[in-house]
Amino acid sequence: MQLNRSIVDPCYNYALSQVFGASLTKRLDDSVHEESIRSLLYHCGLYPTTEQWDLVQGLSIAYQYLRKNYRCEYVYKNEIANQILLRYHGDNSATLLREVASDRSIADIVIINGQTVAYEIKTELDNFDRLAGQLGSYQSLYDCLNIVTHPGGVDAIKQKVDETVGIIVLDNNAKIETIRPAVSTTQLFDPSKAVLTLRQTELVAAYEKWVGKMPLMGTALVYTFCHEWYLGLDNECAHIVFAQALKSRRPNTHQFNLISDCDSSLKMLFFGRELSKRYCATARERLGLPA
Repeated sequence: MQLNRSIVDPCYNYALSQVFGASLTKRLDDSVHEESIRSLLYHCGLYPTTEQWDLVQGLSIAYQYLRKNYRCEYVYKNEIANQILLRYHGDNSATLLREVASDRSIADIVIINGQTVAYEIKTELDNFDRLAGQLGSYQSLYDCLNIVTHPGGVDAIKQKVDETVGIIVLDNNAKIETIRPAVSTTQLFDPSKAVLTLRQTELVAAYEKWVGKMPLMGTALVYTFCHEWYLGLDNECAHIVFAQALKSRRPNTHQFNLISDCDSSLKMLFFGRELSKRYCATARERLGLPA
């Protein structure tokens, strides 16, 4: 569908970008929330031309507008999901995580498939003020680091990062292009920082896999025990435990099928959080997908 950019007042851009926030995932079956989306699209001139309102068509139209005219963080994340994760790992063999606590920063996206690869997004709407601190946090945890940016940001990023950092561009046609591949910096891995990203359940599972059944102890002592055990590992073993724990966060079968089957504009909505079988069934119904 061709969209006429001139029909949309830019004052609606931010509101349109917020349509694809966490509230859409949480309230997908909420008729009041859907009506607010419908009203927004009507008032900004992006209302579907079909006689009967269709939620998926409305969301797709909104996304295509953002993709061309207001490339917010959701657009970048969604294109990474479509063009990197699902294009090359459509069998759920790789894990995509988003907004991962990483030392003193939050990694926008981490993909785990053999290597742990972090993606830091810098859109046309961002600045690079915090980039130096973010790089140090990510390189102490992940094997490779890529900055994903717009064509106009490449030169500035080259001046701020060393040659181990990969640079990826979302070009003006919303196609992902690698400008410079990332170089592995596994030697910088720091277990004392990595352990803070791991969940207690992951540490317990790792201990029982590597050592054996957990000794009996009070619940309040479990994390401290596992924390100390993890820090006692050599760097190579600690790195393996870290990567395996993150990889284990991949979507269950019902969630991955929902991601695979939904409209290309919606992929990132269903990544990065655990969704129940019941939720996935409801989402499929709301999106008009077969059960």
